[in-house]
Amino acid sequence: MALTMIMPRNKKNQDAMARDARAWLLCLTSGKATEADANAFKAWLRADPAHEAAFADLKRVWQGLGPAVQEECAARAHDRSRKPVITGRRAFLGGALAASAAYLAFRPPLGLWPSVDGLSADYRTATGEQRRVALSDVLEMELNTQTRVNVSATSQGRTVIELAEGEAEIHSGAAIADVVAGSGRITARDARFNVRYIGGEARLCCLSGTLRLVHAQGVFDVVANRELRYDDARVQPPVKVDPDLVSAWRQGWLVFEQQPLAQVVDELNRYRKGRLVLMNAQLGKRIVQARFSLAQVADAERLIRDAYGARVTHLPAGVVLLS
Repeated sequence: MALTMIMPRNKKNQDAMARDARAWLLCLTSGKATEADANAFKAWLRADPAHEAAFADLKRVWQGLGPAVQEECAARAHDRSRKPVITGRRAFLGGALAASAAYLAFRPPLGLWPSVDGLSADYRTATGEQRRVALSDVLEMELNTQTRVNVSATSQGRTVIELAEGEAEIHSGAAIADVVAGSGRITARDARFNVRYIGGEARLCCLSGTLRLVHAQGVFDVVANRELRYDDARVQPPVKVDPDLVSAWRQGWLVFEQQPLAQVVDELNRYRKGRLVLMNAQLGKRIVQARFSLAQVADAERLIRDAYGARVTHLPAGVVLLS
């Protein structure tokens, strides 16, 4: 008995959206994408929920291919002289290797270029960039380097700021603002605060006024000159901090007080082109007490070399090995 496949009536629309998603992927990973391209991409995503779904499907495909692409690259590097057997799997991976730039767009090595996720944010800053955004007459935010923010509104007209990654100082006037960072929701009114969300960990510092954090672990009030840290699983008690140190980045400074060099390098990498890579675990444990001007971060490897005797090796793309 013959079987007849009945195709959905919207199959043509789905195919068209898939083609559009691939076209956007190629555009955004070409290395030539502009700010206008990023804005047009965001407009395309918002025009139809199905667009976002189509792009998410494509993204899952490439993220899933990542381990296979890396495995195949390693195998070819290990034995380039052996003629490969062209099987279905290898033929498939051959195509995957040819398009591996698309995978790298979602997980750029060493963070050397923005991911596609970053390009789709409402507001974003590049490495070393800082930006002021006025959301209304009474609500504004200062974005630090490598920051992604999305903005929406509730049915009651309250502004919701989602800090997807990075750091921002937010000034909330008479209007109530809600800020989401990871698993926490912060409510503020007539307050100024700094919120940092990197690698799944958040730091919330109240600079003036009072804040309220709602988390799965409970509700926490934070007053001026206090900072608390949280992640998905826990919230640490608020501690007293120097607000001038927390906001030093807004004055063009990075201040490190008794921090391991490994943490200092991670922070410097957020501000400089290329990448500093620590190759010596013992060196990374050295305690640092330092104050860097943001104008100095391009020469950070020289400062580390002079202060700690690190060996410096320069590689292409601004990658610097410290050993």
